[in-house]
Amino acid sequence: MSLKNPRDRVNSRTDYDVRNVFGSFSDSRPKGRKGGRRRRGIIGVVLVVCAVVAVLVAADYWANAGRIFQGVTVGNVSVGGETSEEARGMVEERAADELGEIRFTGGPEEFALSARDINLNVDAAGTVERAYAVGREGSIPKRIGERTEAAWGTVETSPVVDYDRETVRSRIENRAARANAQPRDATVNVRGSEAEVVESREGYTLDVADTAANLDDALASMSGEVRVAGEAVEPAVLTPAAEEAAGIAEEAMSAPVTLTADGEEWEFSREEIGQSLSFTPRGNGELRVGLDREQLRESLSDVYDDLTVEPVEAGFEIRGDKVAVTKSRTGTDIEEEELLDALEAGLFDGKREYEVPVVTTEPELTTAQAEKLKPTELIGTYRTDYTLSSDKSPERVDNLDIASKAISGKFLAPGEVFSVNEILSPLEYNETKVIIEGKEEKADGGGLCQVSSTLYNAVNYAGLDVVERHPHDAQLPYIRPGLDATVWFGSLDMKFENTTDGYIFLREYVADDGYIYAEVWGKPTGKKVEMDSEPLYLGADYSQWETYQKVTDEDGKVIFDEVLHKDTYMPLIDEKGKTIAPNNSEELNIAPVNY
Repeated sequence: MSLKNPRDRVNSRTDYDVRNVFGSFSDSRPKGRKGGRRRRGIIGVVLVVCAVVAVLVAADYWANAGRIFQGVTVGNVSVGGETSEEARGMVEERAADELGEIRFTGGPEEFALSARDINLNVDAAGTVERAYAVGREGSIPKRIGERTEAAWGTVETSPVVDYDRETVRSRIENRAARANAQPRDATVNVRGSEAEVVESREGYTLDVADTAANLDDALASMSGEVRVAGEAVEPAVLTPAAEEAAGIAEEAMSAPVTLTADGEEWEFSREEIGQSLSFTPRGNGELRVGLDREQLRESLSDVYDDLTVEPVEAGFEIRGDKVAVTKSRTGTDIEEEELLDALEAGLFDGKREYEVPVVTTEPELTTAQAEKLKPTELIGTYRTDYTLSSDKSPERVDNLDIASKAISGKFLAPGEVFSVNEILSPLEYNETKVIIEGKEEKADGGGLCQVSSTLYNAVNYAGLDVVERHPHDAQLPYIRPGLDATVWFGSLDMKFENTTDGYIFLREYVADDGYIYAEVWGKPTGKKVEMDSEPLYLGADYSQWETYQKVTDEDGKVIFDEVLHKDTYMPLIDEKGKTIAPNNSEELNIAPVNY
């Protein structure tokens, strides 16, 4: 803190010049006799008033010459009647006593900053000059007003003060980070079967901007005492509310609960009751005691395990050359909401015995429904010769068997869509030859396209709707062009929909005669399906084929007779880069079984 040299001054001139204030009356001439007398009378009064004012002003000036007017203060330091030198000493003394250390009080944690910490500077000379100027500078009305106010009361001036505001704000913010605290709601902790109250705690928020403003006010009063601006934050739940909730919890845990159903009995212990209690704040400051239903379900897991029985769906299986129905079975389930509502309503009223509500659950497909919908006939079949493949390895035949067994035994409800990729992609296969962009390469899953192509044709001959099908890049040796359906995990799939009114049963298997068979079982549709493909172009560079299908009903009426698709095939290249000649034999179009 530094104090500047005072600049004392005493005016050597009078403070007021009556002529300047009131002007000259030499140009005022009466224009009429009567009016002239009136004007002369007014002028006389004015001259008398001016004379009186001039005398008073002169008297006031000489009475206070060189001194600060009475009633003037610097902050709360009275300097009225003092010379500039005397007032400067008073300001310096007050600054040294009060402003050497700035004390911040009123918050949860008081602190202080030294004048050096914040580069505080009190300009004593400038402060005294400001006090001395009261009643002496500005317009005449302003001077008169300030002198009158000082004579009858107090005119307070503020000291000329400067300090490092950024440092002060940073220090206050640091204190705020330490003082600020979120309020803590009172709550209840349950340990075993005992309820313990966690008491509430008041929070606090320090207002940095208002505290900094209070520093300016304190310095203006020449005081080193700064009020910390902030407010306490009350918690939403106070300790008495938690104590009341703990009493309710203790009552709920006072004895175990017994659950019964179908002659069986289970005990819900005091500790398990405690684990299932919940404590939820309400808007009115109360703490609601209830049940945590998720925790309650976990505590009642033994009851659920004993009383919950999943229903068994009816199913289908092949017995000889017929499809048989496997019987359904009803299950049991707990009426969960009813049980939990009963526990929550009665537990806090002292009720200790409850009957568990149990209901019977029906399977989605009952035995009776399955009998009506079961597949009874072979409605579509197809076979392909796996010995015609360029890869005749046991590994490829094993892949055919893995994929066929995964498809075989699947049932489709009416309207259900079957995806070959969905069934086959999760399985593990041998590394064998596969066709990638018309070339034979080694990869896992060689042979799966023959499985999907065989099934594709059986589905068509069954009269079902194919939803998705993709041709190979090149002609294959084991199937007629246009009748193939490739699959590739994650992209190319073969899908079809069960468009019949009953269930569809799929069967596919690898036989020892060199063929892979696909069968579609269902209820007789009366449809007859014819399917074939014809070449539109055969060349060494590529070939193009057109595939058509004709469907008639049991009366011979044509339902569908159109081209299904046109496919273009490139030559098949083996691992050594040699072209494999396509097999366009009519024998590849194996006659299907139609019903």
